Amino acid sequence: MLNLYNSYTKSLEEVELSQDEIKIYLCGPTVQSSPHIGHGRSSVVFDFLIRYLKYLNHKVLFVRNITDIDDKIISKSSEQGIPFQELANKVMTEFGDVYSSLNCLTPDKEPKATEYIDEIKEYITQILNKDMAYISESGVYFETSNFTDYLKLSGRKLDEVISGTRVELQDDKKAPEDFALWKFAKEGEPYWDSEWGKGRPGWHIECSAMINALLGEEIDFHCGGNDLIFPHHENELAQSKAAKPNKNFVKYWLHNGMINLSGKKMSKSEGNVKILKDYIDEYSGDVMRFYFLRAQYRSPQEFTEDLLIESRTTFKKISEFVEESKSAPIDENLLNIFEACMGDDLNTPKLIGEIFIQINQSLTLEEEELQNLRSTVRFIFDILGFTFTK
Repeated sequence: MLNLYNSYTKSLEEVELSQDEIKIYLCGPTVQSSPHIGHGRSSVVFDFLIRYLKYLNHKVLFVRNITDIDDKIISKSSEQGIPFQELANKVMTEFGDVYSSLNCLTPDKEPKATEYIDEIKEYITQILNKDMAYISESGVYFETSNFTDYLKLSGRKLDEVISGTRVELQDDKKAPEDFALWKFAKEGEPYWDSEWGKGRPGWHIECSAMINALLGEEIDFHCGGNDLIFPHHENELAQSKAAKPNKNFVKYWLHNGMINLSGKKMSKSEGNVKILKDYIDEYSGDVMRFYFLRAQYRSPQEFTEDLLIESRTTFKKISEFVEESKSAPIDENLLNIFEACMGDDLNTPKLIGEIFIQINQSLTLEEEELQNLRSTVRFIFDILGFTFTK
């Protein structure tokens, strides 16, 4: 049994898993700057989920996108005096390196938005044909008032959205909450030709079109940080349901909590971003992975050097315990505990606590039982993607 919190229904649900293939889409990075600790958390916690599903013998089709065209990328590349593609490619390489260092599974597909411009334009056409969007002076916009379930995912109120800072302000929009599907290019900006005019896709439409192209009209899990619930996932859901009104689009919306520094969310706007590679180099990929394992994925996770040092010390104890493990029968009791914890909304902190209870009691075990325990602890950490590389 696997119970996960669905952000759409705002409840813990027993997951109905497909007998054929589980389709998972993880919102990947906008490649404007080096990966930070928050990127690491999102990639690792959903890697735990994918690995656990594979342990349960499910076939998984995993897609993680790359946003390689975006206002922020254009702005940052302009500041540096380089083409946007050069900046995007450089940062993509950095992300690939940290994914590898963290031992995250390679996606079955890792689409870049610029590779799917034709599919994006076709998706926009479908939305326009259903009278759910309109063309204005600055671009093509989704008309949110025509979508009755708008804001159901985020649970926000319309006046809250209108006064919020993340709504695009354009004089030619019918309503402040309407969002861009296609942005007409300003002078000097990159663009692609379209029947509406030269421009580039809006952020939200990229994911809808790539999901449709690579995973189909309906998927099982849509994952990402909870900072993406609004506006990104809310808008993505609206346009996807508008294009395919008879399809469910996503069964389960899963979101991880943010990284906090001194109780304040880590973000570029706060100027408190911690670069992921620096900490992987200092502590190792396994230690960073263990640090993420120590918090329940939906909760905020505090980030301090002391917590990293503590994670390194604790993980070293586990490493030393399994170092002498030999091929031995599985400890069924511990394996049942593992499955119960993972089935309880990926309760990894509880799992760590239960494992240490077993390790602390191991001094009283006979040699055969001890080997069974060592072997099982190693087996569990192997499932969760730890390499024990020194």
